[in-house]
Amino acid sequence: MNKMTSYFLAITYSLLITSFMTACFMGPSPLTPEQQSAKINESIAKGGYSAVLNYDIESSTETWQHDDQGIQITMLAPVTPGNYPLIVYLPGLGESADAGKLWRVAWAKAGYSVFSVQPVTLGEALKGTPKVTPAKSSSWFSKEYDNSAALKDVRNSDLRYVGHQYFSQEQLSKRINNVLWAYAQLKQRTQNKTGLFARADLARVIIAGYDIGAQTAAAMIGETYDIALPSTTEFRPLAAILLSPTVDMALGDITTRYQNIYIPILAVTGAEDDDPSAISTPFARTAIWEYAPPGNKCLLVLKKGNHQLLSGDTLIQNQDPKSTQESSEETESMHSRSRFTNAYGSGGGSRSGTHGGNTTNEMAPKSRDGSKLNGNQNYTQVAVVYSVSIAFLDHICKNDNVAHTWLSDKANQWLNKSATLKIK
Repeated sequence: MNKMTSYFLAITYSLLITSFMTACFMGPSPLTPEQQSAKINESIAKGGYSAVLNYDIESSTETWQHDDQGIQITMLAPVTPGNYPLIVYLPGLGESADAGKLWRVAWAKAGYSVFSVQPVTLGEALKGTPKVTPAKSSSWFSKEYDNSAALKDVRNSDLRYVGHQYFSQEQLSKRINNVLWAYAQLKQRTQNKTGLFARADLARVIIAGYDIGAQTAAAMIGETYDIALPSTTEFRPLAAILLSPTVDMALGDITTRYQNIYIPILAVTGAEDDDPSAISTPFARTAIWEYAPPGNKCLLVLKKGNHQLLSGDTLIQNQDPKSTQESSEETESMHSRSRFTNAYGSGGGSRSGTHGGNTTNEMAPKSRDGSKLNGNQNYTQVAVVYSVSIAFLDHICKNDNVAHTWLSDKANQWLNKSATLKIK
């Protein structure tokens, strides 16, 4: 073997080692949008639930002024004129009204109008916390890695401090006032047939929330506190969807706190549902279902679901949370296809959840910096939330017997090892 041959062999070996090390640290390549959609649809096609009709949807975003502060709202509704049951959605701490797209878009395509409400100050609450960026070096002993870990510790400490301030009873009362005011504005616009608001059916209202939004929603449907909370006879939701419900054990006895929640609820949590503010634990979050009176009370526990996944903004696990203001401003004019089953390409479908058609990337989620996401296990978890929440909505708002039967008799068979659904 001459020197030139040895030289080229050494270069080739070096390149192979470099490629191998890069693959080890970088992990698998992200899936394409089509592959992401296919994974979600494949899960639902095996026995999940999907809506009867499919709608193209559109959106509008505005900022309203109330008590010298901005209230950001986003309205989603089917393009086809009509009256669609209204879901009032309350985002999490540090999220804008545009958050929770995975859930809001799915619900709108299933035939619901979705009104998202978030005070600007609440959406920007986490802006002061330090951002954690991945280390540039692949070395476990690099300065970049040590710095990233230190910043993460600081960020977690800040999130707990800020979180406990915003989750207080005083702040809860202010948030409820904001929601009631925004709902009154929505009602006026609905009655005046203004834009997308004209399509909201105020006789069929659901309240939904994630994280701090779930705390607000629970208080508005009957959870009791030491202080008197704002209320009005004008806002009487039929049911509630609580994504990562907040159960603050520091407030005392939880066995009596939920006894006044008489309307149907769907509480959604996960085995890894620890919030950055350290308000609740995965174990504690089931209390609202356990101690509320029976009657269409549903508890969905995702086996691999974490707090970030339940935000409805991302599929990837263990991602450093960032404020939703960093999201790319996308158009919400998306096309509804199948009943969230085999593909988004067909215009109708049977109840079995086995449809054909061309896949589309419309529901493919993005991270909060606009990039596409990966995370194999999470596609199944998202499919679970789609199916169970839409079946719950159709059962309560549309008296759909198939939705009721699926929830009662077929859901757990389909969920298998990915989640459990309890109903009382």
